[in-house]
Amino acid sequence: MQAADREVGFTRAEGRDLFALLATSKDGVRQDLVIEHLWPGQGEHGSQHLETGVRDINAAMRSATGLSTGVRFVIKTGQCRHLASAFFDIDLWRFEQAHLVANTAPGEDTRVQALRQMVAIHEGPLLAERDDLWCLPLRQAAARKATNAVMRLAELEHKTDPDHALDLLTLAVDRIDPYSEVLWCRIMTIHGELGRLPAVRAAFQQFTERLREVDAEPSRQARQIYRGLAG
Repeated sequence: MQAADREVGFTRAEGRDLFALLATSKDGVRQDLVIEHLWPGQGEHGSQHLETGVRDINAAMRSATGLSTGVRFVIKTGQCRHLASAFFDIDLWRFEQAHLVANTAPGEDTRVQALRQMVAIHEGPLLAERDDLWCLPLRQAAARKATNAVMRLAELEHKTDPDHALDLLTLAVDRIDPYSEVLWCRIMTIHGELGRLPAVRAAFQQFTERLREVDAEPSRQARQIYRGLAG
């Protein structure tokens, strides 16, 4: 993370862990959930870890920005702790805002632009460097939203430029979810519509190889789609 073109370095694990969690929600996280996620079963020590994390984030940000000691970068509102949004521009926050616009904006052009923004922002798994259990549902939710954005864009592009639709779908299996059956089946279907049977077979083979990485195999439905396309 950078602030004012300088790398922000936390000195304590509590600061790094707390920042990672608070960065997942612009609205903040309830204090009891922070402790439950980061320092479960530690009772009063969990609260102490939380305060240590808050101090570490504030100190690191003040050092990076040169702002005075009176500036707080972690805010407490009611029972929630959250990052002061005036000082942070976090990819996930922009991703979630784009997701909201893509599903609520009245104009199609605005929705399409929001979908494109979602795909551009999601360059890989959320919090990929962390293996905490609390990260998993957030990571999966972000991947689902990004996959849906790609599917919606691909359907729009498919009407006029099927090759561009394929580019979007290929980007998604490379960067968002390499094991997504819905993405791979759509890739095979478009190749099939274009009469590219070797590409259909290559896509199914690549999909099968990806699934082997996680000890899985294509579903019956995926195999049926493949056989219907490849003959």
